[in-house]
Amino acid sequence: MERGIGVSERTNRDYTPVGIRAGSFMINPVFESQNEYKDNIYSQQDSPQDDFIFHLQPGLSVKSDWNRHALEAHIDTDIQIYASHGSEDKEIYDFDVNGRLDVLRNSFATAKFYYANRYEDRASPDSPFNALQPVQYDITGGVVGYEHKINRLRFNVLQDIQHLDFNNGITRSSNFINNDDRDRQISTSTAYIGYEIMPAYEAFVRGSYNVIEYDRQFDDNGLQRSSYGYETVAGVALDFTGKLVGDAYIGYTRQTYDDARLKTISALTGGMGLRWMATGLTTVSVRVDRAINETTQGLSSGYLSTASRLSIDHELLRNVLLNASGGYVFNDYQGGLGRQEDTYHAGLSAKYLLNRNFFLRTGYSFRTRSTNLSNSDFDINSVYFSLGLQL
Repeated sequence: MERGIGVSERTNRDYTPVGIRAGSFMINPVFESQNEYKDNIYSQQDSPQDDFIFHLQPGLSVKSDWNRHALEAHIDTDIQIYASHGSEDKEIYDFDVNGRLDVLRNSFATAKFYYANRYEDRASPDSPFNALQPVQYDITGGVVGYEHKINRLRFNVLQDIQHLDFNNGITRSSNFINNDDRDRQISTSTAYIGYEIMPAYEAFVRGSYNVIEYDRQFDDNGLQRSSYGYETVAGVALDFTGKLVGDAYIGYTRQTYDDARLKTISALTGGMGLRWMATGLTTVSVRVDRAINETTQGLSSGYLSTASRLSIDHELLRNVLLNASGGYVFNDYQGGLGRQEDTYHAGLSAKYLLNRNFFLRTGYSFRTRSTNLSNSDFDINSVYFSLGLQL
């Protein structure tokens, strides 16, 4: 068993696609056709609407096979067609290309460009009320970084710049919805210093500084939502003989807004992630993180989000993989109406590998949210079945 590799990522020689070789690159196409039933497509508290959703999910992965340096690209697509509610149809796709330049034995530079076409969750408080269609938005960005190791010290710097562009829309009563005042650019600079206390144990400190600039100085409510902030944390990362790997950290975060009417957010932050290879057939993963997130809701400046997740993967047979997962998210909006949200989610899934090229997948998920505001709670049940092809 490979060190730190869980059941879901493990290579199975008899059921892993061989890919298509093109010179020094390996190409791995994948296509999945999924049928889903969801009992609350609008995430409503009252009079939920259900529908059958047909998913077409082609994808492509291209990776170099070089001794030094690396280059790879990924395309993931999810075309969603609703049987009875055509206004909910979506074309979701993600694209990224990234590379690594090996400068010295213990030094390398990285770069990544990414683009995504997404749709805002109907449950998002930021999503305009009574919109005829889900809000579509684009994410365009890039990341450059450099890492260098000297004896037991490891240094890493990253610069991430992304731009969010939201499309305008209309309400069900044909009124215009302006989303241009939500467009923004986010620039985040991060520095990391790690010290290897002993083999497989690394203490680290990490600091980041961000600047969020909205394309328009004032939004439709006359607020200046641009801001700047920072986060500093200290923690430890471990790899205990490949059977238990993870990290834990704690620190402080702060975000200050241009508009004096928007409350400055400052709070303790932290997180923890562990992956336990309990046996050769079972992997248990847990993750908890706390962070400040952006919002454009009323007089709320942002919200503190504490998210936790537990996942268990089990290899029932060499070609049958099972998963059970659950999680809890608490969102605490700062300023405004003082909105608070408790969201729970759980799911079960199974993947049956027919051979190295074809697979079946099925699953069930449940999500529920409760808030301290009226008419904002909901329950969602979803079941799906899919057939996939991978080369």
